[in-house]
Amino acid sequence: MAYRFLLEVPESLAAEANVAVGAAGDAEVLVARNSHGLGFDDAYMDLTIAAQTLRVIDTLYDWFDVLGASRPDLRIVLHSGERVTLEEADRAQMIARIRHDQPWVDHSIPRIGDHIGEDYRPVETGVGTGGGGLAVAAPARPAITLHEVNHIALRVARMDIAERFYTSFFGMEVEQRLRQAARGRLTPIAGEVDWPTAEQTGNEPQITFLANGPLRLALHNAGRGARMEMTSQLDHISLTVDATTFARLKAEVLLRGYLLLASTETSFAFRDPFSVSWELSVHGTMGAGF
Repeated sequence: MAYRFLLEVPESLAAEANVAVGAAGDAEVLVARNSHGLGFDDAYMDLTIAAQTLRVIDTLYDWFDVLGASRPDLRIVLHSGERVTLEEADRAQMIARIRHDQPWVDHSIPRIGDHIGEDYRPVETGVGTGGGGLAVAAPARPAITLHEVNHIALRVARMDIAERFYTSFFGMEVEQRLRQAARGRLTPIAGEVDWPTAEQTGNEPQITFLANGPLRLALHNAGRGARMEMTSQLDHISLTVDATTFARLKAEVLLRGYLLLASTETSFAFRDPFSVSWELSVHGTMGAGF
């Protein structure tokens, strides 16, 4: 079911906002009209947005970052009528507000476990002098078994320099390099990389796995022209779980409508409501890297 909300922007920025919405790939402006929410003389446009996922919030904030200057005049208008400026909320907060504001959330998404009480402590009843005490335990919460951190994924602008730093500073070894092939498939790179040639031909590794003992990094090539900020360098966190936990959590991701980023038989990646990306892999596999 599509998310819907209103984007309120100055008329002079309406065209740019439309482009930012379209960049998400699964969102569109259904209606664009003059805004009368603040009075008939305001020079605003109301853009009614429909989106299959909330990836559009990322593209709107990317556009907002490019504008640079303080822009309290860019606002999301919720169904409740509340106006939230892009300045006062970060991406994760805005996604959470939109999710909870959708009128269909409470009755359309399966509410798995909502009937189970949150207090999991044993409850004693009938305990007293001369009474046969009966201890009644609340339903047990299903076990979620986490085995270990599979790897930490980082976005880097220069793969060659990043490899040299981590292998030198942390004494890490290159485990595997992967290159993007046809249809987006990742294929291993054999042998060493001739970095100047790889740069000229566009064949630099997309992902490099480095390891030293318990520390394992997956470096993701963001491209030499990428603008790297501290908040954008962590690509995802990868965890290893047992098969039962894997199936249960994947089902919850699908039922609760979280954004599924990638999926294989033994691994899947999703973005949680706070915009943190996670990869979960079945114990005994090294993770797809995605």
